[in-house]
Amino acid sequence: MVQPAFEGVKVLDLTSYIAGSFAATWLADLGADVVKIESPTGDPFRVTRGFLAWNRNKRSIVLDLKHPDGLAAFYRMVRQADVVMENYRPGVADRLGVGYEKLRELNPRLIYCSVSGYGQTGPYTQKPAFDPLLQAIGGVMAGQGGPGNPPVFLRIAVSDYYAAALAAYGLAAALYVRERTGLGQRVETSLLNAVIAIQAWPFVWLEDDPEPFRLGSGLVPYQLFQTSDGWIFIACGNDGFWRNLCRALDIEAFAEDPRFATQPARYRNREELLGILQEILLTRTTAEWLEILEAHDVPAAPVRTIEALFDDPQVKHNEMVVELRHPKLGRIRQMGIPVRLSVTPGRLVRPAPMLGQHTEEVLREYGFSPEEVAELKAKGVTEPQPQDGYV
Repeated sequence: MVQPAFEGVKVLDLTSYIAGSFAATWLADLGADVVKIESPTGDPFRVTRGFLAWNRNKRSIVLDLKHPDGLAAFYRMVRQADVVMENYRPGVADRLGVGYEKLRELNPRLIYCSVSGYGQTGPYTQKPAFDPLLQAIGGVMAGQGGPGNPPVFLRIAVSDYYAAALAAYGLAAALYVRERTGLGQRVETSLLNAVIAIQAWPFVWLEDDPEPFRLGSGLVPYQLFQTSDGWIFIACGNDGFWRNLCRALDIEAFAEDPRFATQPARYRNREELLGILQEILLTRTTAEWLEILEAHDVPAAPVRTIEALFDDPQVKHNEMVVELRHPKLGRIRQMGIPVRLSVTPGRLVRPAPMLGQHTEEVLREYGFSPEEVAELKAKGVTEPQPQDGYV
Protein backbone atom coordinates (compact mmCIF):
# COMPACT_ATOMS: atom_id res chain seq x y z
CA MET A 1 0.00 0.00 0.00
CA VAL A 2 1.29 3.47 -0.91
CA GLN A 3 1.89 5.70 2.08
CA PRO A 4 -0.03 8.96 2.60
CA ALA A 5 1.48 12.08 1.03
CA PHE A 6 3.09 13.50 4.19
CA GLU A 7 4.02 10.19 5.80
CA GLY A 8 7.21 10.65 7.84
CA VAL A 9 6.87 14.42 8.18
CA LYS A 10 7.21 15.38 11.85
CA VAL A 11 5.24 18.45 12.92
CA LEU A 12 5.46 20.15 16.31
CA ASP A 13 2.25 22.11 16.71
CA LEU A 14 2.35 24.98 19.22
CA THR A 15 -0.90 26.48 17.97
CA SER A 16 -4.25 26.98 19.64
CA TYR A 17 -7.66 28.34 18.64
CA ILE A 18 -8.65 27.75 14.98
CA ALA A 19 -6.42 28.96 12.15
CA GLY A 20 -3.09 27.50 13.23
CA SER A 21 -4.58 24.34 14.69
CA PHE A 22 -6.65 23.56 11.60
CA ALA A 23 -3.66 24.16 9.32
CA ALA A 24 -1.78 21.45 11.19
CA THR A 25 -4.78 19.15 10.83
CA TRP A 26 -4.67 19.48 7.03
CA LEU A 27 -1.13 18.05 7.20
CA ALA A 28 -2.16 15.36 9.68
CA ASP A 29 -5.04 14.26 7.42
CA LEU A 30 -2.50 13.58 4.69
CA GLY A 31 -0.22 11.52 6.91
CA ALA A 32 2.02 13.92 8.84
CA ASP A 33 2.83 12.98 12.45
CA VAL A 34 1.48 16.07 14.23
CA VAL A 35 2.25 16.44 17.91
CA LYS A 36 0.14 19.12 19.57
CA ILE A 37 2.26 20.65 22.32
CA GLU A 38 0.04 22.23 24.96
CA SER A 39 0.57 24.12 28.18
CA PRO A 40 -0.61 22.37 31.36
CA THR A 41 -3.99 24.14 31.03
CA GLY A 42 -4.38 23.21 27.36
CA ASP A 43 -5.72 24.89 24.24
CA PRO A 44 -8.34 27.48 25.33
CA PHE A 45 -10.68 26.22 22.59
CA ARG A 46 -10.93 22.77 24.18
CA VAL A 47 -14.21 24.09 25.60
CA THR A 48 -15.75 24.06 22.10
CA ARG A 49 -17.05 21.26 19.92
CA GLY A 50 -14.96 22.69 17.09
CA PHE A 51 -11.79 21.49 18.84
CA LEU A 52 -12.71 17.98 17.71
CA ALA A 53 -12.55 19.06 14.07
CA TRP A 54 -9.57 21.38 14.29
CA ASN A 55 -7.30 18.85 16.02
CA ARG A 56 -8.13 15.37 14.76
CA ASN A 57 -5.36 13.00 13.69
CA LYS A 58 -2.98 14.61 16.20
CA ARG A 59 -1.34 13.43 19.38
CA SER A 60 -1.22 15.72 22.42
CA ILE A 61 1.57 16.20 24.91
CA VAL A 62 1.78 18.62 27.81
CA LEU A 63 5.04 20.57 27.91
CA ASP A 64 5.42 23.72 29.98
CA LEU A 65 7.66 25.90 27.80
CA LYS A 66 7.98 28.46 30.61
CA HIS A 67 9.86 25.88 32.67
CA PRO A 68 13.58 25.59 31.75
CA ASP A 69 13.36 21.81 31.54
CA GLY A 70 10.25 22.05 29.35
CA LEU A 71 12.01 24.40 26.95
CA ALA A 72 15.09 22.17 26.89
CA ALA A 73 12.90 19.16 26.08
CA PHE A 74 11.26 21.10 23.26
CA TYR A 75 14.66 21.98 21.82
CA ARG A 76 15.56 18.28 21.74
CA MET A 77 12.42 17.58 19.78
CA VAL A 78 13.02 20.46 17.36
CA ARG A 79 16.33 18.94 16.27
CA GLN A 80 14.37 15.95 14.93
CA ALA A 81 11.35 17.80 13.56
CA ASP A 82 10.51 18.91 10.03
CA VAL A 83 7.95 21.60 10.86
CA VAL A 84 7.17 23.86 13.81
CA MET A 85 3.90 25.81 13.81
CA GLU A 86 2.83 28.69 16.05
CA ASN A 87 0.12 31.33 16.17
CA TYR A 88 1.23 33.48 19.07
CA ARG A 89 0.82 37.24 18.91
CA PRO A 90 3.97 38.57 17.16
CA GLY A 91 6.89 38.76 19.58
CA VAL A 92 5.60 36.14 22.01
CA ALA A 93 7.41 33.20 20.37
CA ASP A 94 10.72 35.04 20.63
CA ARG A 95 10.09 35.89 24.29
CA LEU A 96 9.34 32.22 25.00
CA GLY A 97 12.54 31.17 23.26
CA VAL A 98 10.74 29.37 20.42
CA GLY A 99 11.03 31.99 17.66
CA TYR A 100 12.23 31.21 14.16
CA GLU A 101 15.80 32.52 14.49
CA LYS A 102 16.44 30.48 17.63
CA LEU A 103 14.97 27.25 16.26
CA ARG A 104 16.70 27.48 12.88
CA GLU A 105 20.02 27.50 14.77
CA LEU A 106 19.03 24.12 16.22
CA ASN A 107 17.75 22.74 12.91
CA PRO A 108 18.68 24.60 9.69
CA ARG A 109 16.32 22.38 7.65
CA LEU A 110 13.36 23.35 9.81
CA ILE A 111 10.23 24.80 8.22
CA TYR A 112 8.67 27.26 10.64
CA CYS A 113 5.08 28.43 10.14
CA SER A 114 3.60 31.53 11.79
CA VAL A 115 -0.11 32.35 11.57
CA SER A 116 -0.94 35.76 13.01
CA GLY A 117 -3.85 38.16 13.06
CA TYR A 118 -2.45 40.96 10.92
CA GLY A 119 1.13 40.01 10.03
CA GLN A 120 4.45 39.73 11.86
CA THR A 121 5.28 43.41 11.35
CA GLY A 122 3.33 46.61 10.81
CA PRO A 123 1.03 48.93 12.75
CA TYR A 124 -1.60 46.31 13.69
CA THR A 125 0.58 43.48 14.99
CA GLN A 126 -0.42 43.85 18.65
CA LYS A 127 -4.14 44.24 18.05
CA PRO A 128 -6.34 41.32 19.19
CA ALA A 129 -7.43 39.22 16.23
CA PHE A 130 -10.51 37.03 16.19
CA ASP A 131 -12.53 36.15 13.13
CA PRO A 132 -15.47 38.53 13.76
CA LEU A 133 -13.04 41.42 14.09
CA LEU A 134 -11.44 40.50 10.78
CA GLN A 135 -14.83 40.10 9.13
CA ALA A 136 -15.62 43.64 10.29
CA ILE A 137 -12.35 45.32 9.36
CA GLY A 138 -11.87 43.20 6.24
CA GLY A 139 -15.06 44.11 4.39
CA VAL A 140 -16.87 40.79 4.76
CA MET A 141 -19.71 42.07 6.94
CA ALA A 142 -20.38 45.08 4.73
CA GLY A 143 -20.18 42.96 1.60
CA GLN A 144 -22.63 40.38 2.87
CA GLY A 145 -25.09 43.05 3.95
CA GLY A 146 -25.12 44.70 0.56
CA PRO A 147 -25.82 48.31 -0.42
CA GLY A 148 -27.88 50.23 2.08
CA ASN A 149 -28.32 47.27 4.44
CA PRO A 150 -26.89 46.57 7.90
CA PRO A 151 -23.68 44.52 7.97
CA VAL A 152 -24.01 40.74 8.32
CA PHE A 153 -21.87 38.59 10.63
CA LEU A 154 -21.08 35.17 9.17
CA ARG A 155 -21.00 32.63 11.97
CA ILE A 156 -18.55 30.52 9.97
CA ALA A 157 -15.07 31.76 10.88
CA VAL A 158 -14.11 32.54 7.30
CA SER A 159 -10.82 34.31 8.02
CA ASP A 160 -9.68 31.53 10.36
CA TYR A 161 -10.54 28.72 7.98
CA TYR A 162 -8.98 30.35 4.95
CA ALA A 163 -5.86 31.31 6.90
CA ALA A 164 -5.56 27.62 7.82
CA ALA A 165 -5.80 26.66 4.16
CA LEU A 166 -3.20 29.28 3.18
CA ALA A 167 -0.83 28.08 5.90
CA ALA A 168 -1.16 24.46 4.78
CA TYR A 169 -0.63 25.56 1.17
CA GLY A 170 2.52 27.44 2.15
CA LEU A 171 3.82 24.50 4.19
CA ALA A 172 3.28 22.08 1.32
CA ALA A 173 5.24 24.43 -0.96
CA ALA A 174 8.05 24.79 1.59
CA LEU A 175 8.30 21.02 2.05
CA TYR A 176 8.53 20.63 -1.72
CA VAL A 177 11.30 23.24 -1.91
CA ARG A 178 13.22 21.51 0.86
CA GLU A 179 13.02 18.21 -1.01
CA ARG A 180 14.67 19.87 -4.00
CA THR A 181 17.16 22.15 -2.24
CA GLY A 182 17.52 21.01 1.36
CA LEU A 183 16.65 24.51 2.54
CA GLY A 184 14.33 25.24 5.44
CA GLN A 185 12.42 28.50 5.61
CA ARG A 186 9.71 30.48 7.36
CA VAL A 187 6.10 30.41 6.16
CA GLU A 188 3.84 33.28 7.19
CA THR A 189 0.20 34.15 6.70
CA SER A 190 -2.44 36.05 8.65
CA LEU A 191 -6.16 36.37 9.15
CA LEU A 192 -6.00 39.76 7.44
CA ASN A 193 -4.33 38.30 4.36
CA ALA A 194 -6.88 35.49 4.35
CA VAL A 195 -9.92 37.75 4.58
CA ILE A 196 -8.64 39.70 1.57
CA ALA A 197 -7.67 36.60 -0.41
CA ILE A 198 -11.09 35.05 0.06
CA GLN A 199 -12.62 38.19 -1.48
CA ALA A 200 -10.51 38.24 -4.62
CA TRP A 201 -13.40 39.39 -6.83
CA PRO A 202 -14.62 42.39 -4.80
CA PHE A 203 -11.01 43.35 -4.04
CA VAL A 204 -10.50 44.66 -7.57
CA TRP A 205 -10.35 48.38 -8.35
CA LEU A 206 -10.79 49.83 -11.84
CA GLU A 207 -9.95 53.44 -12.54
CA ASP A 208 -12.98 54.03 -14.77
CA ASP A 209 -15.48 51.87 -12.85
CA PRO A 210 -18.56 54.02 -12.16
CA GLU A 211 -19.27 52.01 -8.98
CA PRO A 212 -15.89 51.02 -7.51
CA PHE A 213 -15.99 48.54 -4.64
CA ARG A 214 -19.68 47.97 -5.21
CA LEU A 215 -21.03 45.89 -2.33
CA GLY A 216 -23.10 42.80 -2.93
CA SER A 217 -23.54 40.84 -6.14
CA GLY A 218 -24.02 42.72 -9.40
CA LEU A 219 -25.80 39.67 -10.84
CA VAL A 220 -29.60 39.58 -10.95
CA PRO A 221 -31.30 37.33 -10.03
CA TYR A 222 -28.57 35.91 -7.86
CA GLN A 223 -30.02 35.79 -4.34
CA LEU A 224 -32.40 34.23 -1.87
CA PHE A 225 -36.14 34.10 -2.45
CA GLN A 226 -38.86 33.03 -0.07
CA THR A 227 -41.18 30.21 -1.11
CA SER A 228 -44.48 29.22 0.48
CA ASP A 229 -42.67 27.03 3.02
CA GLY A 230 -39.02 28.08 3.09
CA TRP A 231 -36.20 29.69 1.14
CA ILE A 232 -34.41 29.00 -2.13
CA PHE A 233 -31.36 30.51 -3.78
CA ILE A 234 -31.52 31.14 -7.52
CA ALA A 235 -28.23 31.86 -9.29
CA CYS A 236 -28.67 33.18 -12.81
CA GLY A 237 -25.13 34.23 -13.55
CA ASN A 238 -25.66 34.72 -17.28
CA ASP A 239 -28.39 35.53 -19.80
CA GLY A 240 -28.84 31.87 -20.77
CA PHE A 241 -29.84 30.89 -17.25
CA TRP A 242 -32.08 33.97 -17.09
CA ARG A 243 -33.97 32.82 -20.19
CA ASN A 244 -34.32 29.37 -18.63
CA LEU A 245 -35.79 30.95 -15.50
CA CYS A 246 -38.27 32.96 -17.55
CA ARG A 247 -39.51 29.74 -19.15
CA ALA A 248 -39.70 27.99 -15.77
CA LEU A 249 -41.77 30.81 -14.25
CA ASP A 250 -43.91 31.24 -17.37
CA ILE A 251 -42.77 34.83 -17.93
CA GLU A 252 -40.98 34.29 -21.25
CA ALA A 253 -41.74 37.83 -22.40
CA PHE A 254 -39.31 39.08 -19.73
CA ALA A 255 -36.42 37.45 -21.58
CA GLU A 256 -36.87 39.98 -24.41
CA ASP A 257 -38.10 42.91 -22.32
CA PRO A 258 -35.47 45.70 -22.62
CA ARG A 259 -35.77 46.32 -18.86
CA PHE A 260 -34.59 42.77 -18.08
CA ALA A 261 -33.07 41.18 -21.20
CA THR A 262 -29.42 41.76 -20.24
CA GLN A 263 -27.51 41.54 -16.99
CA PRO A 264 -26.79 45.31 -16.81
CA ALA A 265 -30.47 46.08 -17.48
CA ARG A 266 -31.57 43.65 -14.78
CA TYR A 267 -29.19 45.24 -12.32
CA ARG A 268 -30.48 48.74 -13.10
CA ASN A 269 -34.08 47.55 -12.62
CA ARG A 270 -33.37 45.01 -9.88
CA GLU A 271 -35.88 46.29 -7.33
CA GLU A 272 -38.78 46.04 -9.77
CA LEU A 273 -37.67 42.65 -11.10
CA LEU A 274 -36.97 41.06 -7.72
CA GLY A 275 -40.37 42.12 -6.45
CA ILE A 276 -42.07 40.40 -9.40
CA LEU A 277 -40.01 37.23 -8.99
CA GLN A 278 -40.62 37.07 -5.25
CA GLU A 279 -44.37 37.31 -5.73
CA ILE A 280 -44.31 34.37 -8.15
CA LEU A 281 -42.03 32.21 -5.98
CA LEU A 282 -44.31 32.56 -2.96
CA THR A 283 -46.99 30.56 -4.80
CA ARG A 284 -45.30 27.14 -4.46
CA THR A 285 -43.25 25.15 -1.99
CA THR A 286 -39.48 24.88 -2.14
CA ALA A 287 -39.68 21.25 -3.30
CA GLU A 288 -42.11 22.12 -6.07
CA TRP A 289 -39.93 24.95 -7.32
CA LEU A 290 -36.79 22.84 -7.22
CA GLU A 291 -38.42 20.23 -9.45
CA ILE A 292 -39.52 22.89 -11.92
CA LEU A 293 -36.23 24.79 -11.91
CA GLU A 294 -34.11 21.68 -12.31
CA ALA A 295 -36.27 20.58 -15.25
CA HIS A 296 -35.47 23.93 -16.92
CA ASP A 297 -31.74 23.89 -16.05
CA VAL A 298 -31.92 26.82 -13.64
CA PRO A 299 -29.21 26.82 -10.94
CA ALA A 300 -31.04 26.69 -7.62
CA ALA A 301 -30.67 25.19 -4.16
CA PRO A 302 -32.80 24.98 -1.03
CA VAL A 303 -31.72 26.56 2.24
CA ARG A 304 -30.96 23.72 4.66
CA THR A 305 -29.50 23.30 8.12
CA ILE A 306 -26.06 21.79 8.64
CA GLU A 307 -27.71 18.70 10.19
CA ALA A 308 -29.23 17.82 6.83
CA LEU A 309 -25.76 17.31 5.34
CA PHE A 310 -25.07 14.26 7.49
CA ASP A 311 -27.69 12.32 5.50
CA ASP A 312 -27.22 14.00 2.12
CA PRO A 313 -26.58 11.35 -0.58
CA GLN A 314 -23.89 13.34 -2.40
CA VAL A 315 -22.10 14.21 0.84
CA LYS A 316 -22.09 10.52 1.76
CA HIS A 317 -20.94 9.54 -1.72
CA ASN A 318 -18.01 11.97 -1.38
CA GLU A 319 -17.12 10.28 1.94
CA MET A 320 -17.42 13.61 3.71
CA VAL A 321 -19.13 12.09 6.76
CA VAL A 322 -16.93 9.86 8.91
CA GLU A 323 -17.26 8.28 12.32
CA LEU A 324 -14.61 8.18 15.02
CA ARG A 325 -14.69 7.03 18.62
CA HIS A 326 -13.48 9.49 21.23
CA PRO A 327 -12.22 8.18 24.60
CA LYS A 328 -14.44 10.61 26.54
CA LEU A 329 -17.28 11.52 24.17
CA GLY A 330 -17.89 8.17 22.52
CA ARG A 331 -19.04 7.99 18.89
CA ILE A 332 -18.68 11.22 16.94
CA ARG A 333 -19.40 12.10 13.33
CA GLN A 334 -17.48 14.80 11.52
CA MET A 335 -16.28 15.79 8.08
CA GLY A 336 -14.12 13.54 5.96
CA ILE A 337 -10.98 14.56 4.09
CA PRO A 338 -11.98 17.17 1.49
CA VAL A 339 -9.01 16.62 -0.86
CA ARG A 340 -8.51 13.32 -2.65
CA LEU A 341 -5.16 12.06 -3.88
CA SER A 342 -5.59 9.01 -6.08
CA VAL A 343 -2.23 7.40 -5.23
CA THR A 344 -1.35 8.79 -1.79
CA PRO A 345 -4.70 9.40 -0.08
CA GLY A 346 -5.16 10.76 3.41
CA ARG A 347 -6.79 8.89 6.24
CA LEU A 348 -8.44 9.43 9.60
CA VAL A 349 -6.73 7.41 12.28
CA ARG A 350 -7.63 9.13 15.56
CA PRO A 351 -10.02 11.71 17.00
CA ALA A 352 -8.80 14.95 18.54
CA PRO A 353 -6.61 14.01 21.52
CA MET A 354 -7.29 14.46 25.20
CA LEU A 355 -4.97 16.92 26.93
CA GLY A 356 -1.60 15.22 27.39
CA GLN A 357 -2.97 11.88 26.20
CA HIS A 358 0.23 10.92 24.39
CA THR A 359 2.92 12.67 26.45
CA GLU A 360 4.91 9.63 27.49
CA GLU A 361 4.47 7.86 24.17
CA VAL A 362 5.72 10.83 22.13
CA LEU A 363 8.63 11.70 24.39
CA ARG A 364 9.87 8.12 24.23
CA GLU A 365 9.69 8.25 20.42
CA TYR A 366 11.78 11.43 20.49
CA GLY A 367 14.50 9.68 22.47
CA PHE A 368 13.67 10.47 26.09
CA SER A 369 14.45 7.67 28.53
CA PRO A 370 11.83 6.40 31.00
CA GLU A 371 13.79 8.13 33.76
CA GLU A 372 13.77 11.46 31.92
CA VAL A 373 10.05 11.19 31.25
CA ALA A 374 9.41 10.46 34.93
CA GLU A 375 11.60 13.39 36.00
CA LEU A 376 9.74 15.85 33.76
CA LYS A 377 6.46 14.62 35.18
CA ALA A 378 7.71 14.92 38.78
CA LYS A 379 8.70 18.54 38.12
CA GLY A 380 5.23 19.33 36.78
CA VAL A 381 6.57 20.07 33.29
CA THR A 382 4.27 17.51 31.65
CA GLU A 383 1.42 17.41 34.14
CA PRO A 384 -1.97 18.42 32.67
CA GLN A 385 -4.36 20.69 34.55
CA PRO A 386 -7.54 20.44 32.46
CA GLN A 387 -10.30 22.99 32.98
CA ASP A 388 -14.00 22.28 33.45
CA GLY A 389 -15.75 21.38 30.20
CA TYR A 390 -12.56 20.56 28.30
CA VAL A 391 -12.59 17.73 25.79
